Amino acid sequence: MNENEQKLGLTEEDIQHREEGPGIGGLFMAMGDSEADGMAIAASEDGRLIGERMSVMGMPEGSEQGKEFWREKGLIKEVHGEGLDKWASYLPVACETEPDRKFPLIFCLHGAGNPIQLTESYGIIQVAAREQCIVIAPENENWENIEKLYDFAKENYPVDLSRVYSMGYSFGGFMTSRNVLAHPEIFAGAGMGGMLFATKARAHDLNGQWYTEYDLTEEMLNKAEKLEVPAVLYMGENEMLRLLPFWKTPEEPDVRDGVIPLFPEDKQQAFNNFRRAAGCGPARFLTKKDDGDPVEKAIGAKFDRTEVRDYYGRKYFIGDSLNQKGECLLRTIGVEKMVHWPTYVFGDLLWEHLKHFARDVETGELIRL
Repeated sequence: MNENEQKLGLTEEDIQHREEGPGIGGLFMAMGDSEADGMAIAASEDGRLIGERMSVMGMPEGSEQGKEFWREKGLIKEVHGEGLDKWASYLPVACETEPDRKFPLIFCLHGAGNPIQLTESYGIIQVAAREQCIVIAPENENWENIEKLYDFAKENYPVDLSRVYSMGYSFGGFMTSRNVLAHPEIFAGAGMGGMLFATKARAHDLNGQWYTEYDLTEEMLNKAEKLEVPAVLYMGENEMLRLLPFWKTPEEPDVRDGVIPLFPEDKQQAFNNFRRAAGCGPARFLTKKDDGDPVEKAIGAKFDRTEVRDYYGRKYFIGDSLNQKGECLLRTIGVEKMVHWPTYVFGDLLWEHLKHFARDVETGELIRL
């Protein structure tokens, strides 16, 4: 990654910062903007739970210890392939005991520079264990590889093809948005954390994997709008990417000149593209001086319905965008004082929204469950 490329995830420098610095607080410091307090996050109940869940990183990928860990939670874990072809699968134990049953499939996408095992700390695989879903976590997140793994899963796993989802954090959120908006007929929903992308991105190399230039065309948007795309956008208030509020500008040159443009006008265009794919009209965006309820001020846009929740001492600002039928397909979540990292309830909040949707395998039509 050269100096002008987007910093989208946990790099070797960040890991070193964590190890040489004050524990997980060093990690949070590296993942925040100038307004973030990484040590306060680490000292919070939420921070403690995040660190506890990250202990899975102590178990090598494909180890018997890791397999036993997930088996106890109700999932059969296997690691396949090597290098850029590596991917992990997690199948409900019920696949063995209920051979005629079909299960939802979740593609869980990791961040830039991250091992695929880090996805085990996102909370998504924990949700899959509880809700009995199949999970595939690939190293290569390009559509061509996702399609190949999707075809493999169709042939070899008991997949409910009407309930296929993609969820990811950081670069995994970026690739989720790329893949789902380009192929909405496959996915019943998309969950994106630490990323707001639905526009253009330039081609780049990442850890030896080439990602081609991407442009969300009018034709693609028309298709997504016709088929309807349920989505959750989930962002921290103090991400080093400065995603929220929408009026915030980037701080660092490598962010301003990066792979993904993140100036306010770019973030607002991306948000409106997600709204369009969810059957909503353009948003009314706020400025720093505008009045609004706490959710609208935290995110930087007007919503049809808002709610503030508290989990483990941290506020979650939830804004729902309603379509002409009065339905919410698009949910936006801003997390109080959080940096570029999944909180403990990340996976739960994605699933809470997306579990209500499926897709007709033959027609691509969205199904409300």
